[in-house]
This record gives sequence, structure tokens and C-alpha cells, in this order.
Amino acid sequence: MLVLSPQPHHGAAGRPQCPPVGALKGKTIGLRRDKFWLSWDWITDEWARLLEADGAETLIWRAPVGKGDQAMAEGGEEYAKFLSSIDVAISGLGNCGSCTLWAIHDAVGALDSGLPTVAVTTEHFESLGRTLAAQRGHDSLRVKLMPYPLEGRPEDEVRQIARDNYENLLTVMGASR
Repeated sequence: MLVLSPQPHHGAAGRPQCPPVGALKGKTIGLRRDKFWLSWDWITDEWARLLEADGAETLIWRAPVGKGDQAMAEGGEEYAKFLSSIDVAISGLGNCGSCTLWAIHDAVGALDSGLPTVAVTTEHFESLGRTLAAQRGHDSLRVKLMPYPLEGRPEDEVRQIARDNYENLLTVMGASR
């Protein structure tokens, strides 16, 4: 008798490990945002400033929120252009079910394009994010965890959380100065 588990396999998926970023200087780091989490805007603002201070350029792309085939097709074309203009992708924020799904979807798209990539989720959505990446064949997706909840905290507190988590972001990315 063969028993199949409904849980995803957590072993090697046959794809190469997510490449490390290496030296930041001279690289263009793409920060993927959506339209849902003001706290994520503040975090990416802080990280962009710190990345630029470390010699990288940054480019922020806001994922479209739209229904229907045309909006989805246009968003995919915009994302492809964004990916072609960056060297490294940071995709977030996994902070709810659908947001995690899309942040991981876009992170996997960047990985499939050959880019060093990190997905950012809050601690509460880590398991979902890793499961979604594994289902797409990327068990080795680099995931940066942030505290939960972020939304609803004062702006100055969220920005300090971003600054406090910057060094760990670099570690997760495999980045050096």
C-alpha cells in the first residue's frame, strides 16, 4: 500500500540554491512593494537608503492590484521590465495570505530569471511563504523574517525595526559591503 501525504515535500527540489548577492557596490537592488502595507513602504524606504549608503542603486516597483486579465497581463509585463533592470530582487511583504502568495510568486519569478532574490515575510506567515516557494520548486528561497504585526505600529517604530533588521537582511541575502 502506498500512502501519499498532502503536505509538501521539504527536501531538495532539484533547482539550484538561490545565489548570494555578493558585493553590493554597483548593483541595482529592486524592492517590490504592493499597495497594501504602509509599514512595508516605510521599511523599503529605510532599506533603500541604507543600501544606497553601501554603494548600491535601488529601484522600487509597486505591484499592481487589479482584477481581470488585462490588469494581470500588464502587471506581468511591468514586472518583467523591472526584473530586466535590476541585479537583485527583494520581494515583500508576506503579511497576510494573499499578500504572501503574491510576494512569493514575484520572488520565484525573480529567481527563475536568475536573480539573487530574498522574500520578506512577517514571522506569522513564514510557513506559508516557505510552503508556497517549495510548491514552485524553490525550497532554497532566501526568506527574511520581520516581526508580526508591523502594520498599525507608529511610523518611527517601524522605521527603527527596518534599521535594526538591515544587517540581518544583508546576511540573508548573502551580501557584502
